[in-house]
Amino acid sequence: MKSLWLGLIAGCLSSGVALAQAPQSGMQTFTGIPTFLSAPYQPDRSKVEADIAVIGVPLDEGTWGWPGERYGPRALREATGDYKQYNLLDGFYLIDEDRYILKGKRWVDTGDVEVPPTVPRQTFENLTKAIQEVQARGAFPLVLGGDHSITTASIKAHSEPLTIIHFDAHLDTWTSSPGNVDHSSPIRRAAEELPNVKKIIQVGMRGLANDIEAVTNARKIGSIVITSEKIHKNGVEWALSQIQPTENIYVTLDVDVMDPSVTPGTGTYEPGGLTFLQMDGLLKGVAKKGHVVGFDVVEVNPMRDPSGRTAQTADRLILDFLGEALK
Repeated sequence: MKSLWLGLIAGCLSSGVALAQAPQSGMQTFTGIPTFLSAPYQPDRSKVEADIAVIGVPLDEGTWGWPGERYGPRALREATGDYKQYNLLDGFYLIDEDRYILKGKRWVDTGDVEVPPTVPRQTFENLTKAIQEVQARGAFPLVLGGDHSITTASIKAHSEPLTIIHFDAHLDTWTSSPGNVDHSSPIRRAAEELPNVKKIIQVGMRGLANDIEAVTNARKIGSIVITSEKIHKNGVEWALSQIQPTENIYVTLDVDVMDPSVTPGTGTYEPGGLTFLQMDGLLKGVAKKGHVVGFDVVEVNPMRDPSGRTAQTADRLILDFLGEALK
């Protein structure tokens, strides 16, 4: 039998027929435990040994409309299967630019923060603590939401003076009810509650989804607003020219800043959003404006997107942005 197999192999080689190699274990998109990029899982954040630490926040108690953002962190992790590597230290090759990004960077997935049902403020405290723990280990915190209410707590973990760059279809500066922590007000709350927030730049707002209350509050906190309509008219480079270089930057990305045709898996639709290439260019440009200290991606709702393209698009943006920010 052995000689028969050897003869078949020799025949294939001599006839020019290629022999298929068995895929290496774990490289298929459908195998393994779905951590972000299949990175090592380390739930004890006091033991993190990495350059980038992923923190999930599966919360959607702050939503006004469609629930489902609690499944966002899971969807984002699963969608990174398309970008799995044999070794994450090898980085990711950009064919258009003929270069690698994130080469040599060590990744770790720390899992999700605890989310006590109906007690969002406790979730926020858990998130702030989790970020501070990975920062103490020298890791960059990548926060996966969840709805946009989590952003104030994420920003709170940082002590340095910050410029907040906020990508969204909505201003998120509504007043809300006393004590409410829903996803309509994280930017206003950050400006009013956190003394280290020095400047706010909001990008991508559009359409009928922003009323005079939100606009008035944005003006009160001195926010600079760059609408989607202006970006469509004047271009990405013009938009970036409106953002002055600064010292420390925190970026929060609500996926509904993009057009619903690009990211249908989100809770609040508004036509006329940004394309993937516009969003990619803006993020890469913002990364050059200063030292990026934090990043969250929110409002991914896989219940509204059976195709999975919303999470996969967000993952690509994460990699491209961090590739510029963490050179």
